Amino acid sequence: MLILSISVYGQNIDIGKECRAIQFVNKDSINSISKLTPIYNKRGFLLVTNGVYDFIIDGKKYFQSIVLRIENDRFYISKNWESKTENEIISDTVEVSINQEIRIRTVSIDKGIGNIPSRTNPKIYKVSIIKSDFCRFKNVEILSKGIKYFGHYYFTEIGIKKILILDQKALLCEENGEFILRRS
Repeated sequence: MLILSISVYGQNIDIGKECRAIQFVNKDSINSISKLTPIYNKRGFLLVTNGVYDFIIDGKKYFQSIVLRIENDRFYISKNWESKTENEIISDTVEVSINQEIRIRTVSIDKGIGNIPSRTNPKIYKVSIIKSDFCRFKNVEILSKGIKYFGHYYFTEIGIKKILILDQKALLCEENGEFILRRS
C-alpha cells in the first residue's frame, strides 16, 4: 500500500489508496461533485484515524476521543487517552457500529474565545464509512511549559486545532496559550 504525506490547511495527513474514513454528508448536498476533506464544512466532512473528535453515540458523550481504527462497517475510539513525552497511553477502546446514531459536537474556539458548540443532526447528515484518499492525521509535537508532548489534531467548527491530554485534562493548544476543554 502506498501512503504519502500532504498538508491539508497546514495539518499533516497521510494519504493512500486503501484507507477508510467516516463520512458525514449533508443530505441536501449528496449529489455535489466536490470532494469532502477532514476539515469541517456544513456540506460535509470526513473523520480520519488518529484525529480527535467530540462524539455523541446513541446519546452517550465521548468528547475528545481519538479514532483508533476504521473498518468497513465499524470504527474504534478511545475516550481515555493521555499524552506523554515520547508516546501516549490508550486505556480503553469503544467499538462503534456505523448503524448507531452518531453525532459530532463541534466547538467554535479561536485564540481562547469560544462560542456555543453545535452538533450534527442525523436528520440532516448521512453517516457512512467510505474508501478515502485521506488515511490518518499524523501525530503532532506540542510544547507545553517547556516540555515536548505527543499530541493530536482536534476537529473544530473553525478548523483543526492541536490538543493534548495531561492528568485527564484536555488542553487546546494555541499560539496564545493552552485552554482547558470540558470533557463531558
